[in-house]
Amino acid sequence: MDNILVIGAGSVGALLGASLVKANLKITFASKPHSNYTHQLQEQGLKIHYANGERLWISPLNPQVRFIDTTTYLAEKFDLIIVAIKSNHLHDVVSYIQAHSNPNTILIHAQNGIPYWWFDDDSYLNLLSQNLFNKLSSCRYLDSVDQNGYLYRNLSKFTLVGCVVKAPCRKTAQAEIEVRKPPQLILGLTKNANCNSKQQTMVKHLCDLFSQHGVTATYTSKIRAAVCNKLAINLTTNVLSALTGKVIADLTTNSRTNSLIKTVIAEVNSIFVRYGIKPEDLPTEQQIYAYIKTPGSQSHLPSLAQDFSQHKPGEVSLITAPVEMAKIAQLKVPTLYSLSKLLQLCQTYSLQSSNGRSHILTLDHSSGYCMLTNDVCQSSVVNKWQISNLLTHLLQVNVSALNS
Repeated sequence: MDNILVIGAGSVGALLGASLVKANLKITFASKPHSNYTHQLQEQGLKIHYANGERLWISPLNPQVRFIDTTTYLAEKFDLIIVAIKSNHLHDVVSYIQAHSNPNTILIHAQNGIPYWWFDDDSYLNLLSQNLFNKLSSCRYLDSVDQNGYLYRNLSKFTLVGCVVKAPCRKTAQAEIEVRKPPQLILGLTKNANCNSKQQTMVKHLCDLFSQHGVTATYTSKIRAAVCNKLAINLTTNVLSALTGKVIADLTTNSRTNSLIKTVIAEVNSIFVRYGIKPEDLPTEQQIYAYIKTPGSQSHLPSLAQDFSQHKPGEVSLITAPVEMAKIAQLKVPTLYSLSKLLQLCQTYSLQSSNGRSHILTLDHSSGYCMLTNDVCQSSVVNKWQISNLLTHLLQVNVSALNS
């Protein structure tokens, strides 16, 4: 396990790969082709600023490190591949993963949201109701995450490790990685019933290496519960931040928004209870607020809002996937549904807007309610029918903020 491929050298990939470089492992960072950032890595190396004040520079001349792009073919196969790109770009690297793996390769997926492997485990499906089992046993993917099951068909043959990353971080204008609070990592095999002791030992050893070199990592046998907990955090902050363009502190200091957050938590938990997560493993309001109200999180603009502000496609499956799961289970989640519709149009607006704006809602601090921005109402991107539809969903969101 001393030769590792990291696909994606953005904030998360850089953080995880750098930790293993410090562990004296040989790391290959494969990032986006034809990118100024990739070129800068190749010319100047990787720079990371940690929350504790540590500064790390990994030189491009380091014999243990390679900075390449995903068009670069490598002759060797890797026993461990860390995939640290956004979930909405995962389709783009499937062939690259296949070209650089062997039958025993372990894939670690460091992505937000519901992963494509969620239903690929017989022992997990057997925990669900007969109705859900019947629906999911023959179709083990969500279209919102993995349309037509492409990822499931091509990647589920590998040993898969789920990965939850709690590390508010961003890439600065100087293309350096800034980590805003001590990073945490949770790893777990997605098929615990089928894993052998060698695989489990390897993943636990990897956790030890991370922990010894700047990223606190733990192994769990309940990786779906860990994913669920992180997803709840993302849904309470990433979505609202992307819609309003506000950092987390602006959201959590508003009583109406806090009421909306509580409604979101309740609806998320109702979905995952239906999908076999035990109540004691679900995230509580206290646990979520303990995380999002720490100083490093409060001043942070979450990744989805960062993508929208840069007019890039974002991980909208963060919310569309649980909404799809609710629909399959015939469970009503009106607030999540309305937020998902708002978010999908917000992404369209951020990608097509000619005025440089990326968010569609403004947060009125006196009333605590969200309203459509004047810019979006006057934009040619959004027609009158869409405005009318948006107002219906916005009413649902504001009612949730009032009634929670």
